Amino acid sequence: MIGRGSRRLPKKKTFNIIDLGNNIDRFGAWQSPVDWQLIFDRPEAYIESLRYQTTVETRSISADLRAKFPNTLQLSFDVQGAYHEAIDAGKKASVVIRDAIRQHAMMCIENSSSIAQALELADELDQEIQWRIKQYGKCLGKVTKNYTDWLAEDYKSRLKTLVQRFMQRQLTQGKSRRRAA
Repeated sequence: MIGRGSRRLPKKKTFNIIDLGNNIDRFGAWQSPVDWQLIFDRPEAYIESLRYQTTVETRSISADLRAKFPNTLQLSFDVQGAYHEAIDAGKKASVVIRDAIRQHAMMCIENSSSIAQALELADELDQEIQWRIKQYGKCLGKVTKNYTDWLAEDYKSRLKTLVQRFMQRQLTQGKSRRRAA
């Protein structure tokens, strides 16, 4: 149909293209109630609210993984919930990944007595990391596989760096306390 619009005619200077594709994804089913004021005022927020309503997934931690983190009370992290809280608070979406990494780092530290042991636990979190990256990608919308692959590698690298930093700090503080005693 665009071809018809782009045909040259003596009196035609312009033409309009109206894309009606993906309207159900963008605005919901036609019989659903629609808050038009929200759509016009904040279209991105409205689209995000539709996406959030349709894509919330839950995941349970395997018993084997749970057993490796006996000192941690909360193993799960609601990526989509954290994303929406961040966006609603006017923060960048990347704070979700930062917070997810911190939570994983704390899990490794709480259940380790050495840096090497904490790093081994970090390696055990590979499936959880992949899950979190997948959920984060859904929040962002259309993301490429290259981006999610890079994000997963970056996540693992940042996790290991944070684990080492926190464990080193914890071990240093432990030595200081023993000297003071």
